[in-house]
Amino acid sequence: MLEEILDIRNVQKAFKQVTANKGAGGIDGMQTDELRDYLNANWQTLRKDILEGNYRPQAVRKVEIPKPQGGRRMLGIPTVTDRLLQQAIAQWLSPKYEEEFSNYSYGFRERRNAHQAVLQAQINLNEDYEWIIELDLEKFFDRVNHDKLMGLLTKKISDKRTLKLIRSYLNSGIMEEGVIIPRTEGTPQGSPLSPLLSNIVLNELDKELEARGHRYVRYADDCSIYVRSEKSAKRVMGTITAYIENKLKLKVNRTKSKVSRPNESTLLGFSFYKSEKGWEIRIAPKSLKRIKEKMKEKTKRNDPSNAREKIKKMEAVIRGWVNYFCIAKAKSKMKELDEMVRTRLRIGIWKQWKKPKTKRINLEKSGIKSGKAYEWSNSRKGYCRVAHSPILCRALNNEYFTRLRYVGFTNYYYWKTEHQTKLF
Repeated sequence: MLEEILDIRNVQKAFKQVTANKGAGGIDGMQTDELRDYLNANWQTLRKDILEGNYRPQAVRKVEIPKPQGGRRMLGIPTVTDRLLQQAIAQWLSPKYEEEFSNYSYGFRERRNAHQAVLQAQINLNEDYEWIIELDLEKFFDRVNHDKLMGLLTKKISDKRTLKLIRSYLNSGIMEEGVIIPRTEGTPQGSPLSPLLSNIVLNELDKELEARGHRYVRYADDCSIYVRSEKSAKRVMGTITAYIENKLKLKVNRTKSKVSRPNESTLLGFSFYKSEKGWEIRIAPKSLKRIKEKMKEKTKRNDPSNAREKIKKMEAVIRGWVNYFCIAKAKSKMKELDEMVRTRLRIGIWKQWKKPKTKRINLEKSGIKSGKAYEWSNSRKGYCRVAHSPILCRALNNEYFTRLRYVGFTNYYYWKTEHQTKLF
């Protein structure tokens, strides 16, 4: 098995993936653009050490990033060499496990995505499974039990050298402030192997849920179970929590886990509302709040960039956000976001015009009569009030921003929903 993992074709495929992903270097400082030269000089020696069991992975570099819901998420960044080897292991093992994984597991798998998970949740709701158990696994990636995981791997992997190599990655430690701290549990996020290993562990949960006949969707450690009554929901919450903690050796966050109704629930940034047609998908309030904060950040009034430059900075964010949320019924929300962005841009433009004379000239150029232009250019009203005024909204109207190449949320959402391909 290990020879097949280290086959040059598998390694070349892994090399392409690692270099395409780029990413920061590990504790040795090597970057992805240096990997080719390193492998050309050292591959045979590296391969020999791995096959003979002499290779020891380096510790991962600790990085903390803010979580959207608050708090910090810990990432472990392996060296580029270890990323290559982990990618080679992951892409060779994944097809072996794919046939065992559940149809209702959507995270970190080929041809599966978050949209499919949300659409399956909608199907469950519209078949009268309207009580939801939202499970939150506390620091899941940091708490995976190594012995439990290795026990599951031995059922599929017979090559002891491969098992030893995977175990060495689990135990490789993490460097924090120059000190290497040993690890006895967890598969740090940031490594190519971690998503597969997490799915192998949580596949046991999938099997248990299916054996009990439950409706559910799971995306990595984000799991929602759907039942028909509140009584059933509370019972399932208790029994599944016990199973996760006693059998899988993981911790359920009792504060964040809850029994909820569809309009109160959140799944991968989406929520639901009831219409005449049944349960429909909408964007969760927290997701809307986060995109508004991001747009405000990119349209600060003290940013010296002109409106066209700000629009260019926002374009990729808007496209990515709409691409993700295009399955939701959200026309009114998209219009609301566009109105907010245009108002923010008007504030920036009004401030950049600075002097009353400049303001008057620009207002007149935009078709405002000289009397009104003079009146508003000398106004003492604040930036926000002026930005909402009929005068500035007429001078800097939607067509004005279209000329500056602002496509916006609404237009891209309409285009995207018209060209959506079916996910089932």
